[in-house]
Amino acid sequence: MTKVNTLSKLVLICGLATATLGAGSVLAKGDMHKKQGHSQARFLLSERAADKLNLTDEQQTKLKTIFEAQKTQMKALKGDDKEARKAEREAHKAKMDALLSAATFDENAAKEILNERHEKGVEFGLIKLKTQHQVMQVLNAEQQEKFKKMQKRMGKKKQRKQKD
Repeated sequence: MTKVNTLSKLVLICGLATATLGAGSVLAKGDMHKKQGHSQARFLLSERAADKLNLTDEQQTKLKTIFEAQKTQMKALKGDDKEARKAEREAHKAKMDALLSAATFDENAAKEILNERHEKGVEFGLIKLKTQHQVMQVLNAEQQEKFKKMQKRMGKKKQRKQKD
């Protein structure tokens, strides 16, 4: 194998590794938002939120129903079978290994591999956005404004904690 050929493969592998890590970070970010969504649900269902936002009993009940539905949808999308998820990860790794060890680079196969991971992240994101929309529909205009301000403050607090 010539030096140029070896160098080309090395550059290709680095590029794919970067793309894979980038896709992984997008999915990891999805997990971060998942935790944020969880804390949002925990906050909105708390007595503190009920007091600060002046939530009625009916609103609290609706919010609880919304977040329970979200949890069910997320669980269904994630799947309960750990072995199946492990097999899925191993299959993904096998596809990546096959792509990287092939004599020529198959761009379509690479795109397909990356899209498979991305699609699931999109589904999780869609569920989260629908939930946020439903929450905003439960709150009146004044409560929405208060909640947006609270979210801004909580976001700034999290950023400061992450920097420390």
